[in-house]
Amino acid sequence: MQNYFEQIETELVNRLYKEFLIKFDGNKSKFAKASLCSETTVRRVFRNEQRMTVDLLIRFCIALEMKASDLLNHLEQ
Repeated sequence: MQNYFEQIETELVNRLYKEFLIKFDGNKSKFAKASLCSETTVRRVFRNEQRMTVDLLIRFCIALEMKASDLLNHLEQ
């Protein structure tokens, strides 16, 4: 079961990363400022070295100007 949740989280991070590349052109510093967190946190999440909290997910979504519900849509399929 744990592996299942890790796969979902990995897919979620991948979706965020794709949007990040489009909207921030890969600039982690600007993205960190927009999401009100450290650049280290951004790097760790995108490298799957740090788990993402709901708070961090919401911050990332706000910075990317997207709804968390849209990001989560069809995640289990």
